[in-house]
Amino acid sequence: MPEKTISQQVSGIPMFFILGRPRSGTTLLRTLFDAHPNVATPVECAFIINMRQKYGKVTNWSKEQLLTFHEDVQKHIKFDTWNIDLDQLKKDLLECEGPNTFQNVCKVVYFVNKSLFPKEEIKWIGDKNPVYATYTPELLELFPDAKYIHLVRDPRDNIISLKNVDFEGPFTALLAYRWEHSARKLFYIKKKNAAKFYTIRYEDLVSNPTRYYREMCDFLSIPYNDTVFDFYKKQDEAMKKFNIEKMMKYHKSLFSPINTSKVDLWKTQLPERDIRIAEFVAGKWTKIYGYERRFKRPGFIAMLYSLPWLIYGRALYVVRDIIDLFPFDLKIAVKNRGPVLARTFVKLRNPDS
Repeated sequence: MPEKTISQQVSGIPMFFILGRPRSGTTLLRTLFDAHPNVATPVECAFIINMRQKYGKVTNWSKEQLLTFHEDVQKHIKFDTWNIDLDQLKKDLLECEGPNTFQNVCKVVYFVNKSLFPKEEIKWIGDKNPVYATYTPELLELFPDAKYIHLVRDPRDNIISLKNVDFEGPFTALLAYRWEHSARKLFYIKKKNAAKFYTIRYEDLVSNPTRYYREMCDFLSIPYNDTVFDFYKKQDEAMKKFNIEKMMKYHKSLFSPINTSKVDLWKTQLPERDIRIAEFVAGKWTKIYGYERRFKRPGFIAMLYSLPWLIYGRALYVVRDIIDLFPFDLKIAVKNRGPVLARTFVKLRNPDS
């Protein structure tokens, strides 16, 4: 019996996606799953979403298309952090020539990536990216058999964490709006696709990681494996592979065991005005996801301050939808500049950041 091509190998492996706002514990959860011997979950890189317009409808792949795909996937921000032999990737992609799906070709990229953790039979391919929370309908269409793990964090703690980095700007109302937008959109999507979703709060995960990780393993029908909680012991290997300055700035928690030190920081670190703004903007969704509000009526000042940022936040999503219509190279160029522009803006606003 002839050996299966890599395309045939990945065709039977389902995908799952980790959804959630930045700084909600999604990187921790991705690491826990990548540490599982039956799961492959590379670091985030939203190439599936960005490439679906150009390649999503291709059903019969030529050698030239696969070589172009190989070049295009490398244009994505953060792809250079994947542990991939590009020559091997090219060879494996070329095995996809002929009748094949966009989904299968994408899975080959995940499959070629080498994890820091030892692997056995791969039963799931996982992907985590904050943008997926607003692209879930597209993922549902592309991967009808996929599953989704939605991680949510108290919006007030999420705001504190985002203000400590240079992702989206230090504006409470804007950050609260993005939290609300994600929470609201996923709530209604999950109602229509309940069997495909598992929702977990960050606070519950770090308080009782064994219980909830076991539940997530059951959700994916893979054996529970408690060795994943030793992920932080890979520190030396991670330092050799990744930019340590960035790792310590954005993901310092990955170098220590899971703990609850980042829970309820808002109660002592967030000014009352910001709490009022966050609770006004996040509104009922705060309570829907199990978080108690401090103020029943945040007040007129909070509403007045928030409104311009709500308009701006909505406009950003409209602009994003327009950018998604751009030709591939222009779209990638614009999207790759987004994080750089955000960090530059934060630096200008706060030179000491």
